[in-house]
Amino acid sequence: MYFKFWGTRGSIPVPGSNTLKYGGNTPCIELRSNENELLIFDAGTGIRDLGKSLVDEKYNQKIRIFLSHYHWDHIQGLPFFQPLYQKNTEIIFLGESKHEKSIEDILSGQMNRHYFPMDLKDVASKISFENIESNKNYNIGNLEILTLSANHSSSTLAFKIIANNKSIVYMPDNELSPGNFSEDNIREIIKLENEEFINFCNETDFLIHDSFYDESALKLKKGWGHSDNNTLAYFSLFSKVKNLILFHYNPEYNDNKIEEIANYINNIFSIEKSKINCIAAFEGLRIQF
Repeated sequence: MYFKFWGTRGSIPVPGSNTLKYGGNTPCIELRSNENELLIFDAGTGIRDLGKSLVDEKYNQKIRIFLSHYHWDHIQGLPFFQPLYQKNTEIIFLGESKHEKSIEDILSGQMNRHYFPMDLKDVASKISFENIESNKNYNIGNLEILTLSANHSSSTLAFKIIANNKSIVYMPDNELSPGNFSEDNIREIIKLENEEFINFCNETDFLIHDSFYDESALKLKKGWGHSDNNTLAYFSLFSKVKNLILFHYNPEYNDNKIEEIANYINNIFSIEKSKINCIAAFEGLRIQF
């Protein structure tokens, strides 16, 4: 069983020499079960290369695409996902309906002939749509998927995947509270304000979390729905996670800046004598568990 990163960036793709190490594609993660069930989390531009890989592999089982929310960076790669155009492929989209619009309505609004040469309803694959909600449990084969509402500017789902006594939490867009405070009791404030998230992530093996800002940037972006390095570090300590994987990077941050954020968090873990392993996700990173 493994998961693999195909896109790690937030907001907008940023290809170029300054993002070669960690990647410039927007969010997409592949998860494979021991039974070769395929779950895809978000359909940012990273899903394009994933689709090419699946075609080369001749993958012939159902493809399930879980959408945390419908901001452009999480769906903009979908029209370029090659399996969408294969007759013998079955694709299930799973996400929340919003503002009285179904998943099909929302995705069709993006992929129609005003913006793309083909409407979603005309693709060759067999597609279907499944509405999922927060605070629910879902089962796919031997996988259990739990959902929770994240703290973001648009209604957004976080996912916890459990299998083989291991767990992964995927929180790509989430603002931990309170962020940049100078009070002496900052740790207790973080713990108190994020109790629901801490319980959801408690002792998870892998936490993939929004690391969009550093602490100084958050001072200007409070309430925008993203987290900073300082709060994320203490949140991870309180959640007792085993591995923290940084994700959903600010498009303004180059590879060196991402390394600075990772080093800052690892330094806090070292000071706190924590065994949490913090790494920055990069395109192509594959983790077996």
